[in-house]
Amino acid sequence: MGKKKKSKYTLKQIIIYSIVIAGFVVIGIFIDKKKEENKAEEIKSGNFKVYGMVEKLKPHSLKGKNFASRKDVLYLYYEKNDTIFHLIEDLPDGQIEKLGIKLNDCFEIKIAESDRNVFEINFSKKMDTLIDKNEFEFQVYKTDIHKNIIE
Repeated sequence: MGKKKKSKYTLKQIIIYSIVIAGFVVIGIFIDKKKEENKAEEIKSGNFKVYGMVEKLKPHSLKGKNFASRKDVLYLYYEKNDTIFHLIEDLPDGQIEKLGIKLNDCFEIKIAESDRNVFEINFSKKMDTLIDKNEFEFQVYKTDIHKNIIE
């Protein structure tokens, strides 16, 4: 008769590891919720409305180096004070198709006065407008990588 293989971890260790992992998950959810609240508060405290054009869509993009999870990425731009500002919005996977978003769609965007990287897009208010970004001399991108993706 063969020997019974001894478990690598004791029951006590498994319980402790499970509690620690659950703690990290709860902390992550709390931090994510707090970020959303801060974003909403910044937009409430002062914002301006603009109309943004969809310039590129990336449905079903990989989330970082994780091959299992995906997201939709929406690239937009808007005009303010004779300058074109470019934005990136991450959406849950499948949202581009679900919302029926197409290239050159125009949506109302609320942007926080304090930080133009904090914004809220109203996907229910689709406008029939066209903003030609090529008419503007100054264009502001989030990063050089963002600029390369768009151009």
